[in-house]
Amino acid sequence: MRTWILNVIVGHIPWAGLRYLYYKMICQITIGEQTEIWTGVRFVGGAMDKISIGKFSVIPHGALLVAGDAIRIGDNVVFGHDVQLYTSDHDPDDPTFARRDAPIEIHDNVWVGSRAIILKGVTIGEGAVVAAGSVVTRDVESFSIVGGNPARKIRDRGTRTFV
Repeated sequence: MRTWILNVIVGHIPWAGLRYLYYKMICQITIGEQTEIWTGVRFVGGAMDKISIGKFSVIPHGALLVAGDAIRIGDNVVFGHDVQLYTSDHDPDDPTFARRDAPIEIHDNVWVGSRAIILKGVTIGEGAVVAAGSVVTRDVESFSIVGGNPARKIRDRGTRTFV
């Protein structure tokens, strides 16, 4: 019921202040200052209290965060539309398809393109770029650009000092 309220009602309230109050107080999601969570963002899973989003980050419409384990998003992280994060999958070799959980960590100053999918256990390093439509199944080095399905390193990005 809480997930339904969160995603169907609260997720579409146009006033961000009321949405943030629900996310912080009821779901216990940590949200940094001046972070934008647009309408239509969906949070699912039993570990919503383990979701943290840093300062000055943007989570736009259509994003889906499935939290069976921790999701840590750093400062100045920008998602494109319809980005999906999954901290869980199921073991195809187990007769009961047992669930497997592992956290996702996205460091500071990362850009994740539209419709990218980030799977359990992935860490994305500082300053990295994930191309639109990519499926990220393994860690991404800092200041690198990855793309494809599965995502592979395309090239390094210039390192810069971020303000």
